[in-house]
Amino acid sequence: MSDSDATPIPGARPGSAEVTVDAPAGALTGLASGGVLRIHTIPYATAEPFGPSSPVPPGAHDGREPIGDPLGDGSGTPLREGVGHMQLTVTAPVDGLAAGPGDASDSAATAHATRPILLWIHGGRFEEGHPSEPWCTMRRFAEQGIVTVSLGYRKTLDGFWRMADDGRAGAPDAAPYRAVDDLVHALRWVRDNAAAFGADPGNVTLSGQSAGAGLALALASDARSEGLVHRVIALSPGLSRGSGNALRRLLARIGGIGPSGAPSPEIADKAYRLLAAVAPTDTAVGPRIPEIRPRVPLMVTATSEEFHFAPPLIWADAKPGARILARAIGAAHGAMGPLPPEAGDRPIGGVISDAAIRASAVAVADSSAAAGMPTWVGEFRPGEGTGIGPDGRVTDGAPHCVDLPRFFGREAGHPFHDQVVSFIHTGDPGWPRYSPPERTGRIWCGGGERAVEADEADPWGGVRAMFRSR
Repeated sequence: MSDSDATPIPGARPGSAEVTVDAPAGALTGLASGGVLRIHTIPYATAEPFGPSSPVPPGAHDGREPIGDPLGDGSGTPLREGVGHMQLTVTAPVDGLAAGPGDASDSAATAHATRPILLWIHGGRFEEGHPSEPWCTMRRFAEQGIVTVSLGYRKTLDGFWRMADDGRAGAPDAAPYRAVDDLVHALRWVRDNAAAFGADPGNVTLSGQSAGAGLALALASDARSEGLVHRVIALSPGLSRGSGNALRRLLARIGGIGPSGAPSPEIADKAYRLLAAVAPTDTAVGPRIPEIRPRVPLMVTATSEEFHFAPPLIWADAKPGARILARAIGAAHGAMGPLPPEAGDRPIGGVISDAAIRASAVAVADSSAAAGMPTWVGEFRPGEGTGIGPDGRVTDGAPHCVDLPRFFGREAGHPFHDQVVSFIHTGDPGWPRYSPPERTGRIWCGGGERAVEADEADPWGGVRAMFRSR
């Protein structure tokens, strides 16, 4: 490790200092402040569009500022040619860094690399997002002695289209989604460079939210992640119901993508728009529930009002006959059972939320418990106190993304962050495991210091009954 007096960097925290870590991946430079170092957007793999990825050779990297568009508003910088989104951001405690060149590979330094590792995969419908998103800052974890790595991956059809010769998705001999293939390289990068950051590659927790949670589950289901991932946290997992079906494959081909892939970004964008148009309540691409094979201990959570906030659903639920329409929408999403009691006066919002998220959460939890994996589930519900919703506004409800500030420790007083830290360190969040017949889950009602938590038997029983045919 080395540091020097650096020219002030636009947007850097006051008092930040330039720090370079000498790692197997090369001389990696970032900014440290308050005892926490952050190195943005390190390339870990390269690939031609729609092609297989390969590791990036070692080399110096300036990670003082992110490459790409972390805000998602077009204000960022162009992605690297050949690398694109295959980049990762490291946030680590300064006091755990290797002391100098060569320490990362020195056996003595490796023996003292004991900090746990948290990997994070961002959400965004498999079509947007960035590993240096400011609302997913890992600073609090680093302050608590955890080395964190946020992982980027190829999006949309480039990351999730399956070629004709790739085999059936989920089959033992099938090629993975390209994004999963990319992320296997990221897991190996973390293993090889962990000691430079004082981290233990034998204690890795993989996490994600929404589409990122679905991708984390798919990655952990891949046999190549054996020994590289030791537990998973899936927040509101988003898994596709119709990805790769006959209709979407036909639409992709109409858009110009044949079995060998797309020759240009313009054609890929056109084809993806066709797929997205027929998937308003489902991700257009992405892993599917049957492809998830539990291999490690799992924590999975959801919110009780995932998409209740969407204006079209609020409007539809206020109309006469909303419950009848909700049953019809549910049937179109594979829900043949009764509406769960918690649907209340939001039957359509409830069905869409359950089809998009909670049905995946309960299916994954059930399959994990059935496979004998230690499994914990939890749900965020409305109550006293407030959180932050997906639009950045304060809410006393439990919409999609309200879990993010709680996970990252930015909602003061909420107990979830400390429970996550316990799971990362020990593999146990501190509440009863989920297993039949009780299927106990932890419930958090409300936000901040006013949040109340309790255990509840089978909190997703109504969702399981409604989507029993899935």
